[in-house]
Amino acid sequence: MTRLSKNILYNLFGQSILLVLGFIAIKYIFKRLGEDALGIIYFITMLNTLLSAVLNMGIGATTVREVSAHFKKESSYIKDMIRTFSFFYWAAYILLAITIFFLAPIIVKNWISLKTMDTDTAIDVIRILGIASFVVLPKSLYISLFRGLQRMEVNNIIDVATMAFQQFGTIIILTFGGNIYQVIYWFALCYALGIISYIIISARFFSFNALIPFYYLYVIKRNFNFAFRMMLFTILSTIHGQMDKLIISKLMPVGAVGYYSIAYGTCTKGQLLTGAVIQAAYPSFSELYTQRDHKTLLSQYRKLQDLLCFGIVPIYALIPFVLLPLFSYIFNKDTAKMLLFPTTLLSIGFYMNGTINIPHIFSLAVGKPEIAVNTNFYALFFVLPITALLIYYYGLKGAGFSFVLYHIFYYIYGVRRICNECLYISIWKWYLHIIKIFSLAILTYGTAWAFLDYYNLTYSIFLLVLAFLGATTLFFVISFLLIGEELKEVILQRFQSLKRLFKPS
Repeated sequence: MTRLSKNILYNLFGQSILLVLGFIAIKYIFKRLGEDALGIIYFITMLNTLLSAVLNMGIGATTVREVSAHFKKESSYIKDMIRTFSFFYWAAYILLAITIFFLAPIIVKNWISLKTMDTDTAIDVIRILGIASFVVLPKSLYISLFRGLQRMEVNNIIDVATMAFQQFGTIIILTFGGNIYQVIYWFALCYALGIISYIIISARFFSFNALIPFYYLYVIKRNFNFAFRMMLFTILSTIHGQMDKLIISKLMPVGAVGYYSIAYGTCTKGQLLTGAVIQAAYPSFSELYTQRDHKTLLSQYRKLQDLLCFGIVPIYALIPFVLLPLFSYIFNKDTAKMLLFPTTLLSIGFYMNGTINIPHIFSLAVGKPEIAVNTNFYALFFVLPITALLIYYYGLKGAGFSFVLYHIFYYIYGVRRICNECLYISIWKWYLHIIKIFSLAILTYGTAWAFLDYYNLTYSIFLLVLAFLGATTLFFVISFLLIGEELKEVILQRFQSLKRLFKPS
């Protein structure tokens, strides 16, 4: 099995476990602490993502690219780079921690709308959870190191272990009648244990000296152009990814932020395969591009693009099928019905996102992040004003549709440039490929869901499973006829390997 395949499996396995653990904790927090507590926790998560993106400075993507391309030949430079980037990230963390401490009262009194939680408690929660959770910024540097080394089993083991510890502890605390303060202090402890684990294990690969923050000017000069463009992309893409939640937090009760964030997070977990593939593909693409192995690079692009475009359809099609019974269990039937349509729209948007990830990663590997930067910049003036109007008039449904609208814009502008400037293929060939897959998904999953909905059978778990499995079988049979020859050859080779493995000796 190749290193790329192993890294995909490590990422897939790790994120799958995190998905299950996350749903268990959500149910306990909602039932024992209420929707305000759930909403504030997800509000902090959104704020964390937004502020971290502003202070990310493009370092994460730059680290993956540089480590994958230069670690073997320029180890001293890589160590200087780590020290320099550590300096910026830990300084940014201190800045964020001080900022959230003083801004917490202003946020609670002037932005979010509480139903049951008192103001002083909300301020304390935001301060404690915010200061603790912002360690995700320096942690992202250590994650990038392991991704650059293509040793993704390491960060997945740490993340799964930390998350399991956090979620099981939360369940125990709430089972024995714990309150919101005990839960958030437990969260803070787990965040601290996570970052300490990353520091200790990173030191085994690079030495403790390489992790001590310091400033090297030549590192900045060498990486400034790429990092600056990646910083702009990260900020702009995060604005598009989080602005809907920020608008909801202002226009609707804070509990709606929790509901929508869970719907959004459910679809995000549908990125199991997508995330596993692109995290493994980016350092691999970068290494191949540095070696000027264009034939292998393009072949790998075609295989991975087919793998994602066809492979993630069942994942996002599954979400509407399981949503009503799942959310009825976590919340109640009324909430589940309310979230069905916006979550379905988010599923469509996330599928569209999955189809552009490999082209996007390809453009980064060949050194053209400005395509994504320009796309997200122009989308600020087209998508964001419409997003605010859609949420104002249609609530969570409008938020879901705005996510689809953003990806339509990316299809029209960003993908066209990537095809013309990086892949050198016809944009219409790319569109036709996606249209065929969308049509097949509607024919299979759309028909199955329409049948269940028409006969009011959407709460029967047995029939939902049966309909989904039937549609999936039909989808994969037809998909095998449509995929490219390169991926088809890989699938047949894997199938032959399995046959030999299980063949009696």
